[in-house]
Amino acid sequence: MNRRDFSKSIVLAAVPLTQTVTKIKPRAAESEKKQWAREHLRGLGSLVMPSFSPDFKTLDEEGIRQDVRHRIKQGFCSTMVSATGANAEQRKRIDEIVREETQGKILRSTIVGGNADSAIASLKNAEKNGITHAMVTFPGNLKPQTEDEVYAHYRKVIDSSPLPILLYGRGVPALRQFHPSGIAINVFDRLADHPNVVGMKMTHAMPAGLAYELCERLSDRILMGPVNLDLAPLLGRHYKNIQWSSQWISDSVQSPERPYGVELFDLVRQGRTQEAMKVYWQMLPLIDLIYDIQARLLGVDEPHPWQHMKYYQWVMGGNGGLLPLANNESVPVLTSESRQRIRETCKKVGIIADRPEEEFMVGRTAYARGIRASDLTSRPHYV
Repeated sequence: MNRRDFSKSIVLAAVPLTQTVTKIKPRAAESEKKQWAREHLRGLGSLVMPSFSPDFKTLDEEGIRQDVRHRIKQGFCSTMVSATGANAEQRKRIDEIVREETQGKILRSTIVGGNADSAIASLKNAEKNGITHAMVTFPGNLKPQTEDEVYAHYRKVIDSSPLPILLYGRGVPALRQFHPSGIAINVFDRLADHPNVVGMKMTHAMPAGLAYELCERLSDRILMGPVNLDLAPLLGRHYKNIQWSSQWISDSVQSPERPYGVELFDLVRQGRTQEAMKVYWQMLPLIDLIYDIQARLLGVDEPHPWQHMKYYQWVMGGNGGLLPLANNESVPVLTSESRQRIRETCKKVGIIADRPEEEFMVGRTAYARGIRASDLTSRPHYV
C-alpha cells in the first residue's frame, strides 16, 4: 500500500462520519482579520498564468483577461498571479490586467518569500496594488539555530503589513531539526494567535498524520486549507475552520458547469458531510489524477508541472497556451499520453473538452484570431 492509499484509508475508515466530535473552543475572541477570512475565504483559491504571442516574446493580453474571467466564472473565491515564463516587466503588466478584471468580483492574493527585507518590500507593493491577502513562506537558504529565530523572522515580516496573512504549510529542509515534517509547528502555533494570521495552506502531498497534528494545534484560531482533497471531509467533520483550499491548480478538480471543488467545501463548511461525500466520490477520478501528476514533485526542489497546469485550465474552459519553459529541463513534459489521460478522466466525471488540440497550443483567444500551431516558433515541453 503506497502512502496515498494509506492516507485515503485513514480518511475514509478512521472514524464513522456519523460520529459526533466536540469542536475545539477558540482561545480568544477573533480579530477583525480572522473574521474577514472566515467570511470571504470559502471554496477554492486559484492561479492566473501568462498567455503569450506565438514567438513567446510578448503577452497575449486578451488571453490573460479571458483566464481571469474564467476564474470568476468558476466561482473561485480568490486568484493569484503565477507568472511562470514571464519577465519582470511582463509580470507587472499581468498584475495590472488581473487588477482591472477582478475589481469587486474576486479577491486577489500573492505569495512572498526570500529574506525578511525582500518579503516586506513585496508586502508593501502588494498593499499599494490592492492585493487582499498574502501567503508568507520561509526562505530555504536561512539556517536558523532555534525556533525563536524562525518566529522572529515571521514576526518581522507579518508585523510590517496590515494584510491578512496565510502561512505556507510546506516542509523546509532547514526546519526539520524542529519537526520531522520540515514545518515549524511550534512556531505556527505561536503565530496562529497573531490577529493578522488568518489561515494556512496545507500543501498537496501532506499526509493524513501531519494534517491531523496541524489541525489539532491550529484549527481553533485559523483557517486550515487542505489541497489534498481526500482530507477535506474528515477534517471538516472533526475541526472548525475547514472551508477553503488555498491557491493551487484548482481547475484540475472542476469546471464552471461541474463546480465539484467549490461544492465540496461549501458542504463541508455547512457540516453536511454525507452530501459532501457524494460530491467527493463524483470528483475522485480528478483528485486521483492531479495527485499523481503533481504531488510527487512537491516537498523537494522540483518545479510544478507547469505545462500540465495550463492544459488543465484549458480543458476546463480557460485560455490555455504553451509557456516558454525551454531552458528548464526539470519541468515535466506534457506528452500526448498525459493529455489523453486528462481528457479521458474529465470525461468520466462529465467534463468534455471537444475543442481541437491546436487551440490549446496557441491559446483560445489567439486561435479565434486565426493563429495556428504552425505560427509557433517552438513547442516547449510539449510532444
